[in-house]
Amino acid sequence: MVKLPVCFESRSTATIFRKMLDEIGHEYKRKNVSRSYTRVAVVIALERTALVHRYEIGDGGLIVDIWEEKPSSGSVTYIEIRGGGEAEQRELLQRFSEKLPRRPWEYTFGQKLRNGWLSQGIMGAKKSWHKVIG
Repeated sequence: MVKLPVCFESRSTATIFRKMLDEIGHEYKRKNVSRSYTRVAVVIALERTALVHRYEIGDGGLIVDIWEEKPSSGSVTYIEIRGGGEAEQRELLQRFSEKLPRRPWEYTFGQKLRNGWLSQGIMGAKKSWHKVIG
């Protein structure tokens, strides 16, 4: 499983991912599901639910989830891939990152201010992406 932060909102991220799958010629099913995550407020963890844009590629062996968490006043989008081989996952993520208007780990100054420079999604985004796509 690979889980990476993306510096765009989940709806536009899902749209670009879908267009990329169409260009490649992959068959897929598109579903909306939910995902729970926690948000910490002062010292209390609050459970939240996020809309997940799910792609089941091919015969369902490869599943891609795109969702956003709202840890503070901003949001952090994630893309997660399960199934398939590492090479297949790497190829999809490489192609996807090339379709975005800027690299998926290049958060704007405003995004960094809203979410915090040291937030989990932003701080290690570049390193996480490089570990997967090289």
